[in-house]
Amino acid sequence: MAQIFVFGRVTADLTLKESVKHTPYICFSLAENIGYGDKRRTQYYQVWAWGTDTSRLIRMGVKEGSLIWLTGSQELVNSTEKNGETKTMNLKIALDNWGFVPTRQSNPPNPDFPKESETIVETDKLDGDREFLPE
Repeated sequence: MAQIFVFGRVTADLTLKESVKHTPYICFSLAENIGYGDKRRTQYYQVWAWGTDTSRLIRMGVKEGSLIWLTGSQELVNSTEKNGETKTMNLKIALDNWGFVPTRQSNPPNPDFPKESETIVETDKLDGDREFLPE
């Protein structure tokens, strides 16, 4: 397995599931845009999260369209399409850590921080004796 660090968008709302051993897990697809212009394409990853990572994903409100970064162990796995006949290879990531990618919309202004128009700057007064800097 290889370690991966990737930025992408969640392709569907998350659904919390339970394994046969009663361990909570979430499986979701992550779409990463690769390249620019005519060579731009989308790479899809199948992401698996277990235990406390699942509750954090749900609690933090990850949903379809969320832009996140994540790290994990990547593995190329054989799989069969839903029709039961078509064999494919998928990139599977076992989630280690994740977070939201900061955007301008996700950083609301701090109401306790004074606005520029409210900041008072007094330039006429000095607050004590100052020594001159050497020339």
